[in-house]
Amino acid sequence: MSGENTVVPSVLESAQQRTAELFVQLCGDPDSKAVAAAADEALHKLDDLLAATTGHAV
Repeated sequence: MSGENTVVPSVLESAQQRTAELFVQLCGDPDSKAVAAAADEALHKLDDLLAATTGHAV
């Protein structure tokens, strides 16, 4: 088993957790432009990571 296979899941899980946390924050403060921008960025990063791990564009 290569080291890369163990790194990808932890990076992916971290990105998923960060995205979820930001969306929860956004629910609590829907008018926050800073939180909205951070959530948008986190979602795009998660999309990129998922595309890289599956080989499919999301």
